[in-house]
Amino acid sequence: MVEISLNALVERIDDHLFALGTRAFRAATGRPDPSSDGDGVLAELRRADVFQYVSELIASPRTDDAKRARLLLLQRWVAGQFVEANSATAAQALETWLGTHTFESGASSWTVASASRALPRLALREHRVSLERDLSAAVLEGQSRWARLGDDTLQAMTALRPGSSPGAFVDLTLGSPLAARCAQAEAVLAFTRDAYFDLLGFALKRVDPQLTRRNAQAHDVERAALAPWLVEWFRREDLEHAMTRMLADLGLSPAADGRLTVDVARPADGRAPGATVAELRVPDQVRLALTVDSGLDCYSAWLRGWGVAMHRAHVNATLPLVERRLGDASVIEGFGRVFSSFLLEEGWLKRYLRLTAHQAREAARVVAFHQLLELRVAAAQLLVHAGFLERGAQASLVEDAVPRWQDALGTEVPRGRAFTGLDRWGRSAQVLDAFSLEQVLHGTLLERFNEDFYRNPATGRWLTDLASRGQRDDAAVLASSVAGLKEPTRDVLSLTAAAKRRVDLMGA
Repeated sequence: MVEISLNALVERIDDHLFALGTRAFRAATGRPDPSSDGDGVLAELRRADVFQYVSELIASPRTDDAKRARLLLLQRWVAGQFVEANSATAAQALETWLGTHTFESGASSWTVASASRALPRLALREHRVSLERDLSAAVLEGQSRWARLGDDTLQAMTALRPGSSPGAFVDLTLGSPLAARCAQAEAVLAFTRDAYFDLLGFALKRVDPQLTRRNAQAHDVERAALAPWLVEWFRREDLEHAMTRMLADLGLSPAADGRLTVDVARPADGRAPGATVAELRVPDQVRLALTVDSGLDCYSAWLRGWGVAMHRAHVNATLPLVERRLGDASVIEGFGRVFSSFLLEEGWLKRYLRLTAHQAREAARVVAFHQLLELRVAAAQLLVHAGFLERGAQASLVEDAVPRWQDALGTEVPRGRAFTGLDRWGRSAQVLDAFSLEQVLHGTLLERFNEDFYRNPATGRWLTDLASRGQRDDAAVLASSVAGLKEPTRDVLSLTAAAKRRVDLMGA
């Protein structure tokens, strides 16, 4: 029997999210809290009766439509947290092992986590070949930990609603059928295969003239996606200035009127390059941790980080917590991708990085390849996720997952990737929705503000006005609204259209 009121539960969730956000920001800035016991799990979230309580309120004829919509957001979030809470022991065991288990490769000692981060950044191919082989062997040694976590996850999914399948649980938390999303993922992989393979061959040759699809491995593809031959066009010295100038052109305050705190560090400080957004309170206490480095991936990460941070800092503060924080994550990710996709615009590259017309065209083409690879990987992850829901994370899944990865990347893939790339939550579905939402938003920006929308203050105002809705609407509803449709429909989220834009930019 539930012994906590709905309002009290929401207050505890707010405090819980504040604690998680605080820890995330401290970890991102190199100041982890060793005293934290992971206060991580609210006791209420381990209990299925809280989910049942919310479900009964949704079904009650006394619940009006507005409240029911908010309760649906809460129901989906509680469902996910129930599974997370009840698989937390196995998750913590795996996380600890990933961070502490060491293996030797070359002249160095590695953890699985450190090796995975470093692998595509190793310039010498012989070092990558050796490290990927040893990394895959280390992962396979620990595969029982992934299997245990997978089993606990699936058991919790079915425990929440006895008699239902893990697939039904995912349909509930996603808000639409997984099968339809998988069909879309299959279709986009087929649609983009030839164009992707064509440019992959070019990119591999830029990494190593001896490489072809026949002899390349996964680490070669990831190295190619970083475009190391373009590093001088994405210099660390220009990174902060490019972001500051872009935000000024969009009329956006870097501090969002005091709601956003930005922490910038140099690589020498020991932080991994990139960006992390931590949400303490939305919109009043948002944190953005940035680490400066050269390269396409760092520029992309910074742009995405600014997009996400601007969304969170411009949410309407009067919205209920569930509409500010517990809705569809693909809406937030979609905003991040609007910003990271500025790199597809030749005009942006010329204006903020001072590239020549030829350089900008080449850079945009490589960015399109980079993003298409991300899209294909997410599509493969979703299909592997569907297989995981049916069969678990045992050896049979490896036999299914490795061919999926090989098809997505276009090269040989080691067996260990089946585990390190496992998406047990189906978050790859949100990534795919984010790509589709970004496509709708991009089309609208072009229509409203012309091809140089990325330097128009009206663009900033339009985006922050859209962000003020928070996560009240999911990606399909938001995209339908932006497109001017009378009724919301998932058909407006065209993954094929998003992929085609990248394919066209690649010139394939």
